[in-house]
Amino acid sequence: MALALVALCGTAEAQNACDWGNLRSEASEENRELVVTNAVGDRSARLYWIDFNGTPVFYAEIPPNGRHVQQTFRRHVWIAENSYGYCDVIFTVENNVEIVIR
Repeated sequence: MALALVALCGTAEAQNACDWGNLRSEASEENRELVVTNAVGDRSARLYWIDFNGTPVFYAEIPPNGRHVQQTFRRHVWIAENSYGYCDVIFTVENNVEIVIR
C-alpha cells in the first residue's frame, strides 16, 4: 500500500490549540488508512476526528516515539495536538496518508 506523506510538523510550527474553523468531515464510503508517527521523544500526541458537525472526537493517545494506524474515510478531517496543548497538524484525508510529527 502506498502512503502519501502530507505533513512534517515540529514545535516551531505548532500553535496553541488547534483551530479547525468551519472544517468538518464529509460522509464517504471510500476507505482510507491513516498512519500517525509521533517522532518526538518527550511528549505524546492526541489524535482527534472532527465529526460531521465539526465537533472533535478523541481517538488515540500516541506515546513518545509511538505509531498509530487508524482506519478512516476520504474527506474526513483529523487533528493532532500534543500533550502540552499545542496543535501539531490539521488535515483532510484524500488518500492513504502518513503523518510524522517532529
